[in-house]
Amino acid sequence: MKNKKTLLIILLVVLLFSVGTIVLIDNTELLANLEANAVSLIKQYLKVIGFLSIMGLVYLRMKKGNETTSEEVE
Repeated sequence: MKNKKTLLIILLVVLLFSVGTIVLIDNTELLANLEANAVSLIKQYLKVIGFLSIMGLVYLRMKKGNETTSEEVE
């Protein structure tokens, strides 16, 4: 149980980091000295990381639901 909570917290932190970084890049001149293609590529990687963390959260939720269902059947 503790392992799942740790994984949940890590996935939430990764999601928050990726979304926060994308917002920071969009609203500031943080990467103004880089080419537009490089900034776009960095943002795409951050979006993929955020998407993967969401998929991890969904997987954990579905796994928890399956465990609850199997306990009810028994």
